Amino acid sequence: MLILHTSDWHLGRTFHGVDILDVQARAMGEIVDWVRRYGVDVVLVAGDVYDRAQPRTEVVELLNTTLAQIREAGAYVVLTSGNHDSPARLGFGSRIMAHGGVFLLTTLEGSARPVLFSESSSGGITATRVEMAGQGTGGRTAAQLPSTGDDAAVLAVYGIPYLDPRATAPLLDCTPTHQAVLGAVMHRVDEDRASRGSPASVVMAHAFVTGSEASDSERVVDSGGLGTVSAQVFAAHDYAALGHIHRRQRITETVRYSGSPVAYSFSEATHAKGAWLVTVGGNGVDDVVPLDHRAGLRLARLRGPLESLLSDHALAPSEDAWCQVLLTDVERPASAMERVRTRFPRTVELRWEPDGGRASTERDYGARLAEATTTEELCAQFYQHVRSRALTAQESAEISDVVSVVQSRGVEQ
Repeated sequence: MLILHTSDWHLGRTFHGVDILDVQARAMGEIVDWVRRYGVDVVLVAGDVYDRAQPRTEVVELLNTTLAQIREAGAYVVLTSGNHDSPARLGFGSRIMAHGGVFLLTTLEGSARPVLFSESSSGGITATRVEMAGQGTGGRTAAQLPSTGDDAAVLAVYGIPYLDPRATAPLLDCTPTHQAVLGAVMHRVDEDRASRGSPASVVMAHAFVTGSEASDSERVVDSGGLGTVSAQVFAAHDYAALGHIHRRQRITETVRYSGSPVAYSFSEATHAKGAWLVTVGGNGVDDVVPLDHRAGLRLARLRGPLESLLSDHALAPSEDAWCQVLLTDVERPASAMERVRTRFPRTVELRWEPDGGRASTERDYGARLAEATTTEELCAQFYQHVRSRALTAQESAEISDVVSVVQSRGVEQ
C-alpha cells in the first residue's frame, strides 16, 4: 500500500504580504499528479491544512477542488487539524465526507479510533472509520474501491489533531505539557491497536518533536522546552507522519516530517520542499522515498553593499526571485528599497546591518540630547543616532535653513 505523507499546506497564507494562492494551487496540482503517477492509495495531511481558522472563500474552494481531484485520481485522504486550523470548522461534515473517502480527524475523542485500510488480493482498497458506539451503522463508516471481497485489514491510521495542553490536560488527567498530553493520547492509541491484534499502523500528529530543525515560519506553541515531545512516544508504531515543522526531515527511520509544500520564510530558501512516499506492507514500512515539489517560490538572500548588489553580474539569477536583502554599507543608503527594486523588483524584505556593527558612542543618546543647546544641535544628534554618522556641511546648512524658516513663522522650538 502506498501512502503519501504531506502536511502544513497552510492554504491562504501570504508571503510578506503577497498573495501566493496561485503558487499553492500549483503545489496542490503536483500532489494530485503524484497520486496518479505512483498509484498512491492514501494521502495524509498532518495538520495546518489552512493558515487561518477562518479562511477566505477562494481558499476553501482550493481545498475542495484538491480533495475532489485526489479522490478522482484514486486515493483516499486523511486530514488532521493543526494549530492554525479551527478543528470545528475543518471537521464539519466529517461523517458525511467519510462516505466519500475523505476522513477529517479533528477531535480528541477520535484520536484512538483509526481509519482501517484493507487490501484485497487483487489490490482493491477498502477504508473503514471506526466511530464511537452508537454512531453510524454498526459503529463504522465505510468508503470502498473495487475489491474481491477477501479483504484483510493491513493498516490502521490514527489521526491526532493539535491539542492545546491547557485545554486538553484536564480531560486526560495529566499535566498541561505537550509531552504529557500526547503521551496520554498515545497510551489510548496503543491500547486500541493492541485490541485489534496489533496491525501495521501509522500515527499522524502535529507537534514539535525533540531533535527536529525548525524554520522562521512556524508558530511557537510553547516556550522553555514545554512545547517539545519525545519521538519515543511513537516507538510502538510502524510510521509517524508528523506535521508542524516546515522543513522535510527524518527524526528516526520511522518518525518523519514532510514539511510544507511551499516556503513560507526566507529561512527555508535552501529547503527541498516535497513529501514522503511510504510503502507499507503486512510487516510494516518497506520503503520511504522523498518526492520534490517543483512549484513554489524561488527565494534569494542577498548581502553586501548596495552598489555591489546593483552591479554584480553573478546575481543575475536572483533578479526574478523573491528577495531578502541585507545591506552592509557603513552608512544607511538613501532610498535603499527603491534602488534595490530597480534590479530586484520582488524584494520584500530589506535590512541594514553595516559590517562591524553600528558605530558605538561613548555617551548615551539621551545624554547627548540633553546637552544640545539649539534646535540645530538636536537635529544633528538625532540624525547621527539614526544614520550612524554626523551631518555633512551641506546637510547642516540645509537644516539651519529649515529651522530659520520655521522660527521666522513664529513656531516655538
